[in-house]
Amino acid sequence: MTTRQTLHRALRSFLVLKKERRDPLWARVVVGGALVLGIALVLMTVSVFLMAVPEAGWWSSSLVNNLVLGLGVGVTMLLVLRLCERVLPARTLALLAARQDWRSVAAVTAILIIGMALGTRVAYVILSRIYDFDMWKKLSGVPMVQLKFGMFALLVIGANWIWWLLQAKENALAKQAAESQLRMLQAQIEPHFLFNTLANVQSLIGSDGVRAQLMLEAFTDYLRASLGQMRVTDVPLAVELETARCYLQLMQIRMGRRLAFSIEASEEAAQAMLPPLLLQPLVENAVHHGLEAKMGGGNVRLRALVHGGQLQVTVDDDGIGLEQARRAARPGQGTALANIRERLHTRYPGMATLQIDALEYGTRATLALPWHAVQAQAR
Repeated sequence: MTTRQTLHRALRSFLVLKKERRDPLWARVVVGGALVLGIALVLMTVSVFLMAVPEAGWWSSSLVNNLVLGLGVGVTMLLVLRLCERVLPARTLALLAARQDWRSVAAVTAILIIGMALGTRVAYVILSRIYDFDMWKKLSGVPMVQLKFGMFALLVIGANWIWWLLQAKENALAKQAAESQLRMLQAQIEPHFLFNTLANVQSLIGSDGVRAQLMLEAFTDYLRASLGQMRVTDVPLAVELETARCYLQLMQIRMGRRLAFSIEASEEAAQAMLPPLLLQPLVENAVHHGLEAKMGGGNVRLRALVHGGQLQVTVDDDGIGLEQARRAARPGQGTALANIRERLHTRYPGMATLQIDALEYGTRATLALPWHAVQAQAR
C-alpha cells in the first residue's frame, strides 16, 4: 500500500469510533496534525470574518492565539473520542461508527462539541500562562468570543452532518452495486455442481433408488433455501445455516462416510441479520478444497456466537490444509473469498473481517460482523 493510500485510509477512519486501530501510528499523527492545523485556520478565518475592518497585522497577533486554541480544541476532541473508545461497549461504538440514522450522528456531534468546549477551556489556561493573566475570566464573557465559539460549533455540526450525508450516499451506491452483482451471481447456479448432482442422481436410480431419492430431495431443499435468498437483502443467520445444512446433507449423500458435519449456534446468533450467501462459499470451500481432496474425507464444523459486540461465525474443516489446498488450486479460484471481502467492505467499511487460518489439521474461516449490522429479529 502506498503512502497516499495509507494516509487516505487513516483519514477515512480517523473519526470512526472503534476499539482497535490498524492504521500505522505515523499516519494517525499526520492526520491528527493536519486536523489541528485545519481547526486553527478555521478559527483564524472566523476571527477575520467577525472583524468589521481587519486591523493591520491582525494575522500575526492572532496566529499564536488561534494555534493554541486549535491545538487545545483539536487534541482535546481527539482525546474525548479515544476516551469514548475505551469506556463505551463495543456494541455502542459500532452503532455510533455506523451512523445509520440521525441519533448516532447527533451522539457523535455531541461528543465533538463536548471535546471542543473542554479544549477551549484548556487553551485559555495555556494562554493565561503565556500572557500571565486570566484570559478565561477576561474573555469568556465577551460577546465576540462567545459568537466565535458558537460559529465554530455550527461549523463542526455542519461538517459532521455533511460528511455523514456524503458517506451515506456513497455507501448506498456501493451497496446497491454489490447487491446487484450478488443477484447476478445467485441467478447463475454453478453448472458443474448442478450437472454433477443430476448425473449422480441418474446413476443411482438403477442401482440405489433410495439413495437417489434422498439425494434428489436434499438437492431440492438446497435449491429452495438458496434461491429464496435472492429476493432479500438481509436474512437471519438461521436461514444461512439452514442453507449450509441442506448443502452439507447433499454432499454427505454424495460422499458417504467421507463427510461428517455439525452446526452449532447460540439463539442470539441464530436470530442475527446479515447479507445473504456470505456463509455458503466458505462451506463449499471447506468441502471442495479441504475434504474432497483427502482420501479419508473428514469433518466440517460450523459455529456461531455473539462476542464483544460482534457476530462471529467459524467454519472449520480437518481436510488437506491451507497450504496444500493453495498449491492444488486452479487459476481463477479464490474469487469467492475476494467477493465476500468486497461485500463486507462495502456494507461495513472497516468494521467486518474474513480471516482464513491454517489449523494443525485443516483450515478455519472466521467471519466477523459488527453487532449493529445484525440486529436481533424475533422468530
